[in-house]
Amino acid sequence: MAQTDLSERLLQRIEVVSAVLLIVLTLGAAWLFSWNAAWGVFLGGGIVVVSFQILKWQLRRTLQRPGRLPSRAAVFLSYYVRFLATLFVVFLVLYHGLATPIPILIGLSVMVLSIVLVGAFEFLMMKKEES
Repeated sequence: MAQTDLSERLLQRIEVVSAVLLIVLTLGAAWLFSWNAAWGVFLGGGIVVVSFQILKWQLRRTLQRPGRLPSRAAVFLSYYVRFLATLFVVFLVLYHGLATPIPILIGLSVMVLSIVLVGAFEFLMMKKEES
């Protein structure tokens, strides 16, 4: 149970940090560049946050069925369908000119930055506890 609680807390931290980063990066883009750039950052961040939430739902649904493990093919298929759907949404946003590539790329980086920041924070806390 303790491992599950730790995993849930880490997921919640990543989600909170990603929301804060999305707000900060969107406002920063509006302040430094333009509202169009901010909109692109917001769209990219929104796309990746929704994709992350779907991935979390998929993995929970897959792993929380006691005694019934799905086939690897089914897991990979659902993963790649979600990934391709995300790529298709990004393509549509860029194709229809709703955002420019650089701001949307910055927005799409929100989850990676969140994971790195939470991981670095956890590492520093472990090192602090050791000393």
